[in-house]
Amino acid sequence: MIPVLLFVSLLGVVEVAKLDYLGHGILFSDLNNNDYFFDNYIPNAESWAQTLFWLQSESHIRDMGCLEWEAREYTEYTEYGELVHKDRVALVSKEGTNLWFTTEDIPADEIDSPKAARMVADAIGQQLNEFRYVKTQLEETPGLFYYVTDGTRRIGNVPKDSGAPFFRSHPVYSISESGKAHEWSRTGDTPSPYYYEDYQNNNDLSCYLAFSSEEVTRQNDVWKTAQHRLIRILLIIVIPALLALAFIIILMVGAGRKYGGEHNELKFTALDKPWLDLGFLILAVYEFSLCYAISEAAWSAWHYDNTQWMIILCAVLSVFFTLPLLGWIVSFTKHCKAGTWWRHTLFYKLIFGLFNMLRRFFKSLWSGFSLTFRAVLLGGFLFAINVLCVFTFSWEMGVILAMLFSALSVFLLLRYTRKLFLVEQGAKDASGGRYDSPIPVTGGELGSIAASINNISAGIHDAVMERLKSEQFKTELITNVSHDIRTPLTSLITYTDLLKNEGLDSERAPEYLEVLIQKSTRLKSLTDDLFEASKALSGNIEVHMEPLDLADFVRQVLGEMDEKVRDSGLDFRLHLPDHAPVQADGRLLWRVMENLLSNVFKYALSGSRVYLDVMPDGGFYRLDMKNISECPLNIEPSELIERFKRGDDARSGEGSGLGLSIAQSFILSQGGRFEISIDGDLFKASLSLYSPNP
Repeated sequence: MIPVLLFVSLLGVVEVAKLDYLGHGILFSDLNNNDYFFDNYIPNAESWAQTLFWLQSESHIRDMGCLEWEAREYTEYTEYGELVHKDRVALVSKEGTNLWFTTEDIPADEIDSPKAARMVADAIGQQLNEFRYVKTQLEETPGLFYYVTDGTRRIGNVPKDSGAPFFRSHPVYSISESGKAHEWSRTGDTPSPYYYEDYQNNNDLSCYLAFSSEEVTRQNDVWKTAQHRLIRILLIIVIPALLALAFIIILMVGAGRKYGGEHNELKFTALDKPWLDLGFLILAVYEFSLCYAISEAAWSAWHYDNTQWMIILCAVLSVFFTLPLLGWIVSFTKHCKAGTWWRHTLFYKLIFGLFNMLRRFFKSLWSGFSLTFRAVLLGGFLFAINVLCVFTFSWEMGVILAMLFSALSVFLLLRYTRKLFLVEQGAKDASGGRYDSPIPVTGGELGSIAASINNISAGIHDAVMERLKSEQFKTELITNVSHDIRTPLTSLITYTDLLKNEGLDSERAPEYLEVLIQKSTRLKSLTDDLFEASKALSGNIEVHMEPLDLADFVRQVLGEMDEKVRDSGLDFRLHLPDHAPVQADGRLLWRVMENLLSNVFKYALSGSRVYLDVMPDGGFYRLDMKNISECPLNIEPSELIERFKRGDDARSGEGSGLGLSIAQSFILSQGGRFEISIDGDLFKASLSLYSPNP
């Protein structure tokens, strides 16, 4: 689109050039002052009329009426060093003709030679050509009246009795009378003519010029027509140019942006790899060469008025000039947005690369010296500067400079000592077990030491906190396991004693047996979950990976648990693709799905909707399971995965609190990802499995 708009603008420029070809300056002249007509015709007409007056006629020219030989004095040194005068002559315009002409000088005794005759013939030929040219111009200039006289002789195309009043009667005239100021009128509309007092005609020649009203009107109509066409052509130039500029701005705003994801990010291509300054230099040379070649070709096309070639050249220029320029602008805009426009230049690479290389070299060289040697070197350097100041400058100035350098040395030493103290204090704190106080020292070797100590302290602090958390987990595990196992065991002992005391023939014996069965099943389930959690925690899980379709697997699980789904009263909404091939262990994945759906059946709000979505995620397929919790989720997502954690923090119910932990361990053992998130009462579990064909 941008090259097309530029092409239209270039065609408009060509039309402006054609319009201006009607007359020099016609587009930008002022009609009210008749600048175009007066300034382009009056001076030329006056020069033509005066030249014709002095040349008079062809016979006068051939009789050397305007040429004469002028003596020239010439001196030269002989080979013996003597100064010799020689008479020479040159052919020039005759005095009083106000014509300028001169030839090379020749010896005076060669005035009748063939060379002199050729010089005269050439000069007469030139004056004849000039005479014919000005005469033709005066005769072919429409509406021109002229009259030139020196009081004795006159030439012109008006009657002999025509004087200044005749010329003043025309709208455009110029009168230059001998001994008077120059007088003219550009339009004839002014109350009085304009007198140029600074131009006093002191020669004997008077020149009168005027243009007829018809010619002035015709020329003004030409000007008005050109101006009206100019306005239309300027619209053709300006509107596409503004549209092209708008498209360029839009292109710059959207340059490098990749839309459609969660975040807009800049996208660089291979065209953005060349350095910006080198690319600009190559682009400038290319654009200049292209414009020069097009201009040369356009001049030939213009000379022969070949419109077809002018259009072709404009099209070539608009395409081959615009596209490389737009490419560089887009690349420059991308790097501006990324903040790398300065660093992505050859100048930066050379200058700052050399600077960084020298800095690293001297830094490594300096760090290779021992601390004692560096201290001695700095001390000797400062001492040498002080001595140099004392002996170079006057005594007072030297002492002042030495004191300043000494004060600077003390300041730098105190600053270095302060850093050393902070490093020492930080090392003592770390050795005493206080790892949460980083050393505030940066730069130099002390900064490097401080950073190393801070990293060690941070690592030890993280390890200690992780150990404390692990110990806390173990304590909670023992407490929760003891509580959850003791509850069904207590029930078993209690109801066994009741059966023993009341006998199997008691009326409540069946009720007692039912409780015993429930508690035994509960104890077995708890033991199995604890066993699986223990294996998952230790990593001792047998995994048999095989290809399966995750979408079909979800449909199969829901089909086999159809009775529980219907009994739950929940509305399951599935968004599954036709196929979702993954690598997984079907047995472990079944247990994961069973645990997740069991949580949904236990804790989802009655009558709410449950969403199961399967979608590609990079090189994985992700299953999202979302539901609304019946109870407020007053717990962090990470705590829900901990052993023996429940969403309601209750220690009653059928769950063991190990379901999410087991699910996470099983998914991780299959090389997948498992995450849960909470948004208000919305609970979301996401598991991702590797897909060979995502």
